[in-house]
Amino acid sequence: MSTAACTFAALARLDRNDLDAVQAMLDSCIGILLDVKLWALATGLTLACAAIGAAIGYVKGRWLAGLVWGAALGPIGWVVAVLMRSGLVECPECAARNQPHARRCRRCGVDIATAASRTARSEMRRADRSLSG
Repeated sequence: MSTAACTFAALARLDRNDLDAVQAMLDSCIGILLDVKLWALATGLTLACAAIGAAIGYVKGRWLAGLVWGAALGPIGWVVAVLMRSGLVECPECAARNQPHARRCRRCGVDIATAASRTARSEMRRADRSLSG
């Protein structure tokens, strides 16, 4: 039994009536598809693309979306991650951009949830107190 190469040219030359040649071609192609080095390379590239996508997403406040897009589409997913809407929360006091689940602003230290729940009227009262006192 001769070893058949798994290429399109070899497939074009294959005598489909010779069952031994067809079986040799299938064995060759299956051997290539089940190669451990090929799967290790594909897994490594996928993990690297996912990590880069997660890093891009982290900057936007959406690391999980960046990770998924990077793992699924590779460099195209990085472009999608760059173009996606930011998930960062703006501080009501100093307008610094913070991670979505941050409790305190990274720049001024104010409690973001408390500052966001203040109404415009309470802000005006606070400003009046600071002017009169």
